[in-house]
Amino acid sequence: MKKLLILGCVLASFAGFAQNEESLKEAELNRFKVMVAKDIPGLQAVLHNDLVYFHSSGVQDNKESYIASIASGKSSYLSITPEELQHRVYGKTGINTGILAIQQKAADGTPTILRLRFTDVFVYSDKRWQMVSWQSTKLVPAQKP
Repeated sequence: MKKLLILGCVLASFAGFAQNEESLKEAELNRFKVMVAKDIPGLQAVLHNDLVYFHSSGVQDNKESYIASIASGKSSYLSITPEELQHRVYGKTGINTGILAIQQKAADGTPTILRLRFTDVFVYSDKRWQMVSWQSTKLVPAQKP
């Protein structure tokens, strides 16, 4: 009985550890890596089945259509570099906000850099963080008067 109680405490503390800001940050950075690598199994794991993904252009995707756009090369990420990242955890919900510099291929194949301010929401489900919502806005350089 004592061993079961100790095991229960260890598992409970591990579960609490798994749902903290550092693990949320790791999930976000991993998502950037699998997007660039076009790692379809990695995307399947990090994107929630109920994903709602709003691109900065206003186009909406779900999990299936977003993964298909990466697999087909329609969405082609060369690099994703965080300029700012903030992470907040509320139980089994995590919110990331920040600014990203995304190098991607334009329609003509030339690399372009897009800067975005974003908010995304992750839920802790099936023993891992999964992104369930994404919203981003393009940042443009300030105009001179």
